[in-house]
Amino acid sequence: MAISLTGEPTLYTRLGELIEAATRRGITTFVVTNGTMPKVLETLNPLPTQLYVTVAGPTKEIFNDVLHPAIGNAWENFNKTLDLLPSLDTRTVIRHTMVKNVNFPFYDEYEKMDRRADPDFIESKGYVHVGQSAGRLSYENMPTHEEIMEFSSTLAKRLGYFEYADRFESRVAMIAKNPENAKINIDEEIQKTLKKLELSSD
Repeated sequence: MAISLTGEPTLYTRLGELIEAATRRGITTFVVTNGTMPKVLETLNPLPTQLYVTVAGPTKEIFNDVLHPAIGNAWENFNKTLDLLPSLDTRTVIRHTMVKNVNFPFYDEYEKMDRRADPDFIESKGYVHVGQSAGRLSYENMPTHEEIMEFSSTLAKRLGYFEYADRFESRVAMIAKNPENAKINIDEEIQKTLKKLELSSD
């Protein structure tokens, strides 16, 4: 069960209850957050099967320009989330949503973030020119799959991660922290959820 796409899930005051109810039924849970509510993540019980933190930008200026946060300390809170991730007892994923000429590539800045967060996986996904964003951005802001692969491969080499999976149609690539993660036998429920998130382990 992917808990995302309907607003920031950590604003939901009964998020822990929802995860617990799903866990009791044997349902795998994925939470996708922008990382601006670190106190919620710190006290969340139980944690989801997998926690995604989406990175809107590599600097405060770009982060605020992309995310348009409703709170003034969103960047500071996001950085607290990065520092919190290594202590969370669940699989963690940093997701870079890449918009060409806006927040991409910025190799050095993203590398520093990823080292602090020390996630199990790092997903790099290219912006797609659809929906409401089409009114603000253009086709030129869409990275090619080759550019996403180059970015992901470069991060893997810098961080000592392993290239894990990619999907051409979705312009997405994922790298794993260690080879054991890359050999995970993903059960059927996780596989279904990953496909919904447009990423397969195949």
